Amino acid sequence: MKPTSKELLEEISKNCSNQITFYTFNKTTLRVSDKYRDGRLSALKYIGELIFYYLQEEKSIKHKFREQILTQMQQNSCLNDSDYRNGLYDALNDILDELK
Repeated sequence: MKPTSKELLEEISKNCSNQITFYTFNKTTLRVSDKYRDGRLSALKYIGELIFYYLQEEKSIKHKFREQILTQMQQNSCLNDSDYRNGLYDALNDILDELK
């Protein structure tokens, strides 16, 4: 089974952290220039920050999803009281209950 986006980002983050440690503390054993090392570390730190950003975005998805449902309910509040409106609201309320 394919990993979720969150699992993939966490795995990449772990690998980046390992490489940051490796390139930071192996200055004498690695045969790379200081410029190469600095470039490599800059890229790895950038990727780490980018992953942190997207993991924070992932945490806010539930809240954004809930807000969209509430907006939809508000937009449909002008519908006449009918079976259609009741079915619509029942389904949306069921989803809101699942999000709690």
